[in-house]
Amino acid sequence: MVYLDEFGHIGPYVSRSHPRFRTSPVFGFAGFMLPAAELREFAIHFHQLKCRLLRPEIQRQHLPAWRWEKKGAQLFTERNLRRYPMLVQAATRLIDRIRQAGGHVVACGGAKPPGQTAADRFQFQLLAVLRRVAAYCEAREATFMVVLDQQKSGKRWRAAHVEACTRAMFEEGGRKCRSLMEPPLQAESDLFQTLQCADWICGLAGRLYAYRAAPADYPEWACFEQCFGRQLDAAVLPGLMPGG
Repeated sequence: MVYLDEFGHIGPYVSRSHPRFRTSPVFGFAGFMLPAAELREFAIHFHQLKCRLLRPEIQRQHLPAWRWEKKGAQLFTERNLRRYPMLVQAATRLIDRIRQAGGHVVACGGAKPPGQTAADRFQFQLLAVLRRVAAYCEAREATFMVVLDQQKSGKRWRAAHVEACTRAMFEEGGRKCRSLMEPPLQAESDLFQTLQCADWICGLAGRLYAYRAAPADYPEWACFEQCFGRQLDAAVLPGLMPGG
């Protein structure tokens, strides 16, 4: 099973000081993949880690802990990394747990080429990650399914990208995603610990890869390279090094 969310920003980027196009220099998908037999225990592990790490916040909420979520972009900030060493330790343990369970971090994306529309960018990166995971699974005579965090862009947007993924399952030639069992499914992250974990990975990936793409614009995000760069690179599915 593969769980994915978006990192960075799908819109254009000029510079961090630009009045309009300044959100992020990168866009892509990140998350993780695990053998299906490991999912239940991993979801329990993530839930327990979340409860330990964020207990004071959870206690102030009116939702049960399994339903409450903390977005990765809010959690993994430069200020939080420097202020809370246990956050770095928790993220490190989470990535290690994925690898120990026979899985990989999945991250595909990078700097945004000029002249590409948002729809084209989304579809290109989604198909790129699906084809790479498909090749990995086919080499091991395995199959996979993908769950994406729910998109808020409307049915037409979703239908266009599901159609593109369906074509990729049945197209001719060596690019066919033979091991993809169904087009990507969408689900609400507040109901899935696994999707919440994918969102946390995106919180890390978005800042790490933004720093790598434009270090002069994001010098304070060097801490993401120092804390997570080597470990994340080692955990990413082979052939899916972000940046292209």
